[in-house]
Amino acid sequence: MTRLMELQGAIEAGMRRGKSFSTVEDEIIEPSRLSDEAKSALWLYAWSFVDRHAQRREAHAHLAQLAESLERRPAIT
Repeated sequence: MTRLMELQGAIEAGMRRGKSFSTVEDEIIEPSRLSDEAKSALWLYAWSFVDRHAQRREAHAHLAQLAESLERRPAIT
């Protein structure tokens, strides 16, 4: 079994046991020493366990924060 598959199993087990997404991210994904591409795939896999309504709320919050920061930047002329 590859390291990626082992981590995928750990993520699934953790999420099904009720660990929060951020805990799985901090304890499994970030310290994995895998490539950014592999970490992104694991992040997406973990994110798939989050309730879709919570996913939508997070997406809206991040977009609103980004829009606000872009509005505060001085215009380039």
